[in-house]
This record gives sequence, structure tokens and C-alpha cells, in this order.
Amino acid sequence: MTDGLSVPELCVPAVSRQPALILRPWRAADVPALAAEMSRGYPAGGMWSWPDERPARTGLPGGAQRRTGPGGERDAARWLAGQDRGWHDGGRLSFAVLKAGDAGGCALAGHVALKNRDETGRIGERETAEIGCWTAVAARGRGIAPAAVRAVTEWVFGAFAGAGLRRIMLVHDAGNPASCRVAEKAGYPLRELSPANPPHWFTDGHIHIRLAPDPGPRSDDAGPRGDPTGDAQ
Repeated sequence: MTDGLSVPELCVPAVSRQPALILRPWRAADVPALAAEMSRGYPAGGMWSWPDERPARTGLPGGAQRRTGPGGERDAARWLAGQDRGWHDGGRLSFAVLKAGDAGGCALAGHVALKNRDETGRIGERETAEIGCWTAVAARGRGIAPAAVRAVTEWVFGAFAGAGLRRIMLVHDAGNPASCRVAEKAGYPLRELSPANPPHWFTDGHIHIRLAPDPGPRSDDAGPRGDPTGDAQ
């Protein structure tokens, strides 16, 4: 577990069509629901396997690429063990997103995860992190993804206030307008385009960035505002 960091459980109240959500680290009990979701369509963009667990790519006509991911409870359990490893090492913090039911039960609604952009070190040790998510098929179109991304973002900036973390990126394929809407609704404005760079990434992308909150003037600042040394807002 990350030093001095308690395992969080984030609660997001219901708003309009978005149901009440609970976000917490993945558990062994989630394996059946995770395996079922994988069988409906592997959400590779939000899985973020470790480098030695990357999903395979198969070639398609015209040079397109298809990712093939894990399937079945054995592979789901293996992936989940990687999420546990992320919390233990502090290098990747992932959350199961659960839709809270009226009778007190919960259903898997998605996944949000945070890692360092360069995939090295613990969260908080690098200036730039990257956030990703996917939404369960049955839960799409209800505002769950932006609500979950907002909740994790606010928790991360609060939990690592004073650390080296300065910005969080949300990156997606340029041809995915749904992800663009999620990013904007979650408070991640579009900052730049990222051209394809095979074999690292195969399509043009959008880079959305959210900056850490301004901590305000310090007691040793020369004036009420101090010298602007951080990123432009």
C-alpha cells in the first residue's frame, strides 16, 4: 500500500439521470462481474495492464489494429491482481465504479485508474499523471464516466496536495467523440492534438489536461500573489 495513504471509498450522490456511485479499489468478489463485462467487449483503453501484460494487437485490413484482451474469470482475476499490485506499489491507483441500488446492492458500472504518465514511480512523485476510464455496457449514457473521473481527480489532488503532482492528462483517440465529452464534463479541457506514432500508439489522439488547484500564496511570498511560477491556468 502507498505510504501513509488510506484505501479510499468515494461516494458520489445521484444527480438527474446519473445514479449514486461508490468508487473503491477492486476486490476478489468483483471477478465474475468483471469477466462478464470483458466478454461484452474488452475495454482496453481503461484497463492499463502492466507492460508485461499488454493486450495483444492483431492486424486488420487497411492497417487498422484490434486489441485483444483477457476473457473469463481466470484472466479477470489476473488483471485484478495487477490492480492490487498497483495500490501496493503506489504506481497505479484503480477504482471499481459501482452503481448503488435502491435495495442496498451494487452493480459494476465501470473503472477509473490513475498512473504516472511515464509509468515509473509512485503517484505524487512525478509532475504528470494520466487518468483513464471505461463504462460498463449497461451503464452507458447516464453520466457515470464523467462523475467517476471527477471524483477520482478531486480525491487524488487532495490526497497528494503538496506532493510533486501538478497535472493530470486524459488521452483518447481523436475519433472518439464520446471520450471527448467525458473529458470536458469531468473538467479536462482539450489542450493539444497528439499525432499517431506507431508502434507506441496507432491513431491520432486528443490530450486533455487538468491542473492541480492553486495552493494560494505562501507565508514567505513577497506579496499577496507572489511570483507566478506554476502552469498557466
